[in-house]
Amino acid sequence: MILLNRLRLASLGLHPDRVRKLLEDWGAAGAVLRAIELGQVEVTDSIRDRLSIDAERAARLVGASVILREDLPAGLSELPDSPDLLYVRGLLPEAPGVAIVGTRRATTYGLRLARSFGRAVAAAGWTVISGLARGVDGAAHFGCLDAGGVGVAVLGCGVDVAYPSEHRKLASRLLEGGGAVISEYAPGAPPEPWRFPPGLCRLPTMT
Repeated sequence: MILLNRLRLASLGLHPDRVRKLLEDWGAAGAVLRAIELGQVEVTDSIRDRLSIDAERAARLVGASVILREDLPAGLSELPDSPDLLYVRGLLPEAPGVAIVGTRRATTYGLRLARSFGRAVAAAGWTVISGLARGVDGAAHFGCLDAGGVGVAVLGCGVDVAYPSEHRKLASRLLEGGGAVISEYAPGAPPEPWRFPPGLCRLPTMT
């Protein structure tokens, strides 16, 4: 029941900062959900409608596993703003990782450099961690794949949402290569601008 309540809370699509505050105020996901149902916590009608979503089934249908905060890798779970849970398609590698993130509007030189960083990290046997955006993020993952490495893509949308659409194949290649596509947002969550900073700002950056 605890896992189900945490999945239901995640499926509402609230900002991660608000989720953390609600959990601090009410103590547990189940209590937060009851407070919303009773009108003690104000939310929009569209969010209230999501209370009826079968969150466990939604994750299962897109082939995602769920990792709770207490089971996350130490480097992530110990952060004060770590997500309550992560949806994961694929496998989280055990090897150390290096985050390579940057602008979507990179110069030709910047793209070439990001790709070379991705290759170098992969060649060292480390995991490349980045987004799946155009520009530096995508280039870093392409470089990782060039070297036969393993990459993890952190999304600002649901793990079943291809954004940008031209990187759908890139996501598939990362999964086929033993990597993962992860998100703190529930399946089906759209790529709204506010969703992107919370996930990637937790990563060390190399631009």
